[in-house]
Amino acid sequence: MKTRNNATFLKSLLSLTALSASVLVNAMSEVPETLNTEVVLTNSTLDTLTVTLQGDARAEAVAHEIPPLATRTVAKLGRDHDTHRGLDIRLSAPTYSFTLTQQTQGIDLSFAAQSSDWQVAEQSDEEIHRFSVNLAAANAQLAVKGTDLDEGGSLQYIIQPQQPKPALGDAGDFSVLSYNIWATTVFGSQKVSTRLEQMPEVMAGYDVLVLTEAFDLAPRNTLLNTLRSEYPYQSGEIFRGGKILQSGTRIVSRWPFEIEDADIFDECNAIQCAATRGVIYAKIHKQGKPYHVFATHTQSSDDDANRNARKAQLQQMGDYIRSLNIPADEPVIMAGDFNVNKIGLPQDRDFMEAVLDAQEPQNEGHNLSFDSNTNHWAEAPYLEYLDYTLFGRNNQQPESASQTIIAPRSTVDELWGVWDLSDHYAAVGEFRFDASAVVRAPFPYFGDVVHLRTHNGHYLRAMSGGGSFISAGSDNIGTWESFVLEQAGNGKVLLRARDGHYVELDSYLVGTLTATNHDKGAAAQFELVDRGNGQIALKADNGRFLRADFAGGAGASAGAAAADDWETFTLVRP
Repeated sequence: MKTRNNATFLKSLLSLTALSASVLVNAMSEVPETLNTEVVLTNSTLDTLTVTLQGDARAEAVAHEIPPLATRTVAKLGRDHDTHRGLDIRLSAPTYSFTLTQQTQGIDLSFAAQSSDWQVAEQSDEEIHRFSVNLAAANAQLAVKGTDLDEGGSLQYIIQPQQPKPALGDAGDFSVLSYNIWATTVFGSQKVSTRLEQMPEVMAGYDVLVLTEAFDLAPRNTLLNTLRSEYPYQSGEIFRGGKILQSGTRIVSRWPFEIEDADIFDECNAIQCAATRGVIYAKIHKQGKPYHVFATHTQSSDDDANRNARKAQLQQMGDYIRSLNIPADEPVIMAGDFNVNKIGLPQDRDFMEAVLDAQEPQNEGHNLSFDSNTNHWAEAPYLEYLDYTLFGRNNQQPESASQTIIAPRSTVDELWGVWDLSDHYAAVGEFRFDASAVVRAPFPYFGDVVHLRTHNGHYLRAMSGGGSFISAGSDNIGTWESFVLEQAGNGKVLLRARDGHYVELDSYLVGTLTATNHDKGAAAQFELVDRGNGQIALKADNGRFLRADFAGGAGASAGAAAADDWETFTLVRP
């Protein structure tokens, strides 16, 4: 009996266990009766979007408007086993509107969008979907992604307008993009390579770029090389012995440099002394009109010690600009991350304008260039206006001028939900100057910036832009390949490199050439021979012609007895 009772007990226990397991499996496979999904929108426009909910779905309104560049949860959508239901979220600006549509069939969810001008296809998965749309005839992108929808999760939309580019126009139109690109990993920058890979599209279409915090060597160089096809003229770096970092500041231009120079600041404070602070200068020729561009990145932070260092830097920058004695009828443009927060310290902005003899243009676009409320990377709680494009008050005045803060963003997979390409927004300066007096010199273009192309398509180059030897080995035009022909009298000419040095004979015997002197003596004078079809030959003071060895792609020297193909250069004027 004891054995039978034990067997009966064991059989009952096994049956109970099987029943419990069945109940557990059924409970685990049962779909929840209700799922709640957050609908989120990032508004990358500069308009405030008003939110209106319509439809028969069970939904709760969360935000009634979305400020410029902000992200908001606009609704919480309930999904249950009821029949087909819909939720329309209408987003309205003064000149356009569009609607996000969510449809539920039971707990299944699909989503789409449309306006009076466009409609995007219905989606129901968790992939990123991107659509080209328009907002009041302006091109834009609408992107959407679902996350954890089987558990309720969220729908993330972003509406991102295509930033309009300024018209390049004639010689009197001049546009500058000033952008702190936050490429300084040693001080905490994140996703540097990913962010910089997206920047060329944002940076396209201007006359000049002023870049700051371009410290990280590999991603910075990749960016500059990518930009080179549109902006072949790029300034060098500055560095002072004893520092750890260079300045991280660059001027990048689609128009040639006639002159490049720099001044390193004497004052700095605390850890920021690790970087070489200063101002980089380029005299740029756009279609024969000179522009004097100054780029800087001054001391940050607003405590007394840092403010005093910054003010000293600004004073030095102003003194440096004045020391150049720039003609009053030529424009002066100053751009960069000045770290002068005119929101919290308007008196410091006034000081900056006073010591630089500068004026800030009329402001447009966003009201902050460092905005921790809308920029993922910007350090809270700072809400500041730090980035500027100024014009000189003692020089040619613009007929019109504006300064617009824009928000460069991307919807690429690696930046989804982050969006911003830097912790700063960018400042765009657009200037219009009278260019009616611009008269470009006829061939051989005396006083204008030119490139000397060799017989086989290479270019004459002053290594380092001057201060070194001359070669004919360059594949592309740029600052090192930029020269100005000057008349020296008696049918002779001078060839001035970008840094102001003149090309001259280093050895009369072998004809080697350097650009290491400001002397305009006989060694720097050449007889110009017009060879027709925009081509010249240059005969040096040793009686021999300047030659591109192997027709180009190698060295250069004044060692040829006669002018033939290797001694013939085509003058290229940008």
